Amino acid sequence: MKSVEAVVAQKYNLRFSRFGAVPEASLWFSEDRQIMRFKLIADVLEKKLNKKGFSISDIGCGYGALLPYLLKRFPNVDFVYRGFDIAEKPINFCNKMYSWKNVTFKIRNLPDEESDFSVMSGTYNYAPVLSANVWQDYLFKNLTQIWKSSRLGIIFNISVAHEARITNQNICYFNKDNVKNFCERNLGRTTLFLTEKLPKEVTFFINKT
Repeated sequence: MKSVEAVVAQKYNLRFSRFGAVPEASLWFSEDRQIMRFKLIADVLEKKLNKKGFSISDIGCGYGALLPYLLKRFPNVDFVYRGFDIAEKPINFCNKMYSWKNVTFKIRNLPDEESDFSVMSGTYNYAPVLSANVWQDYLFKNLTQIWKSSRLGIIFNISVAHEARITNQNICYFNKDNVKNFCERNLGRTTLFLTEKLPKEVTFFINKT
C-alpha cells in the first residue's frame, strides 16, 4: 500500500504534467484566489519583518508561485527562501526556473533546517483518506514537527466548515475551532485571519515570540 505522501505526490505530479506551472496544477480555482491567499500570508510577514530580513520555509511549495509574489511585495528586503514539496516534477521545474542566490528547492515533506517562518498555502487541502479526523491528525502531527524548525512562527491556510469533512474530490474541510485549540494547547499563541473574499478559508498565524 502506498503511503499518504506517495499518493499526494503522484496526484500533484500528474496535475503538473497536465497543466504546467499554473494554479490548476496545485488544485487552486484561479490565480486571483491564489493571490488573495498570498496577500494574507504576506500581511502577517510584514508585521513581523525587521531590517535584517527574514528566512522562510514554503512547505508544499508546488511550482514556487509564492516566491515571485514575495519578491514583488518586499523588493527591498533581503530574505532566504526554502521551498519544499513531495512532488518531484514541480520541484524540478523550480530548480531550473529559480537558480538564484538564497533560494533553494528540495523534494521533502518537511524542512531539514530552521527558518524564521514556515508557511503552508493549501498544503493540506487534498486529503487522500476517508476520514476527516485522520487527516486532521496528520495535519497536527506535521504542525508539531514544523514548529520545531520555525524560529518565529507558522503561517498556514486551510478550508473550513462547521463540521469537518472530506468531499468526493478529496478536499478536506477542517473545523477551525478544533485546529485553533490544538495550536494554542500544543504550540503557541494563535491568531486567525478571515476575509469575505475567501469565506470558506482561514489563515492561521502561530506566534513563537
